[in-house]
Amino acid sequence: MPQVRLSKEAERTLQKIIAIWPKIMHQQRKEKILTMLSLLMGARKARTADQALIIEAVKLIVPKSYDPFFHMMENMEKFKRLTLDPFDDMQAYAALPIKVKRWESPRRSHKKATAKKKKVIAFCASPRRGGNTDILIDEALCGARDAGYETEKIMLQKIKLGYCIGCRKCKDKGYEGMCTVKDDMTPLYQKIMDADAVIIGFPIYTGRECAQLSTFMDRWDCFERFKFGAKLQPGRVALVIGTWGYAYDDTYDHIIENIMVILKLHKVETIEALSACGFEGILHGLDEKCRGVIAKFPKELKKAYDAGAALVTGR
Repeated sequence: MPQVRLSKEAERTLQKIIAIWPKIMHQQRKEKILTMLSLLMGARKARTADQALIIEAVKLIVPKSYDPFFHMMENMEKFKRLTLDPFDDMQAYAALPIKVKRWESPRRSHKKATAKKKKVIAFCASPRRGGNTDILIDEALCGARDAGYETEKIMLQKIKLGYCIGCRKCKDKGYEGMCTVKDDMTPLYQKIMDADAVIIGFPIYTGRECAQLSTFMDRWDCFERFKFGAKLQPGRVALVIGTWGYAYDDTYDHIIENIMVILKLHKVETIEALSACGFEGILHGLDEKCRGVIAKFPKELKKAYDAGAALVTGR
């Protein structure tokens, strides 16, 4: 384990951070933190690490979802205003910074669909119809329709969607079917294959994608065939939309990235992504009429519209 000099405050901070994890993880995490800290101290030519440097080192080795813990340490007053007060006060709830971040995408050449095939299919993994995820998907689909594409939306909560049972039949040599589990997922495979573009939107409730999306993406496994052969061929593009309550628009970007990677494994290239945040508090991201509060933010909604249009036009 690297030997580094810590200030007394830094030592207390390190112990507080280590205590986040189960004891079985303490030694491993401490080694990683001190290794990263040693590298930072070398780069900064620092002889002693202070609290700020400890926090910086930890941030480099843990996901952004740990940010609430650091925000409490760095500015408890701000954390209380943005995270706790909206659960008690409607005025604080109304003041939450609702924000949609459209991920920067590199300029690309985009192959337009043929006249016979101009389809976008969207999958909403939110259990709340008319919630923030659903509204953002609708705006993206509107952008795609205005660009001349046919669109369809599937609410995963409303269909019969079973779990992958791990039979691995889809990996057998010569297997021509799709999935041995017969439910409402069966016709969706063909819809995905017939589409030019896919939109996937989901909320984050427990620090990861919601259960509906997890089950849905597991069922994509049958697109992969014998010896890593592929049922889906390159050419499809995707827009991924993630929503959450915490008032920072990058806290769960690593979860969005995980979905992008799964899509890439199935040869679907994500070219647009949205991170939307601030949906927490007394009404849990809804307004007085139980509709997603994002509907009150037209400038933020336009980002979804623009992403949906760019998904199919490349602009």
